[in-house]
Amino acid sequence: MPWDPVTSGVLREIELGLDWAALRQRAIANNLANVDTPGYKREDVAFPEALRRAQAGAGQPLALAVTAPGHLPPPAEEGWAVVRDTGTTLRNDGNNVDIEAEAAELAKNALYYNALVSRAAGYLASLRYVISEGRR
Repeated sequence: MPWDPVTSGVLREIELGLDWAALRQRAIANNLANVDTPGYKREDVAFPEALRRAQAGAGQPLALAVTAPGHLPPPAEEGWAVVRDTGTTLRNDGNNVDIEAEAAELAKNALYYNALVSRAAGYLASLRYVISEGRR
């Protein structure tokens, strides 16, 4: 079976990172929308920690694997966990959303997302360059 640059590991990893960043963006936006909701507990997405444990062999291995060319890849959300921080409280009403911390996480997440988009664009530009044999 020939090598397929579009479904190679590079773009698959970038896709997973983009999907994680999009899910985290929704969680942070949800936290910001509920900053004044009594009893609301902030959410976050724990994908990188789960991936690190799986890659290090310290945790459970990823359950699905592509073992034959006809198999579909595992769903992108495997290993992701939206976790609710129930152990802290910042205000008397039980809410634990810190708007400044959430805004900083939002900016950090946007930088991460943009870096991955840039990396994907660079990878595809390299493929276009190779396909055109260096001619522009």
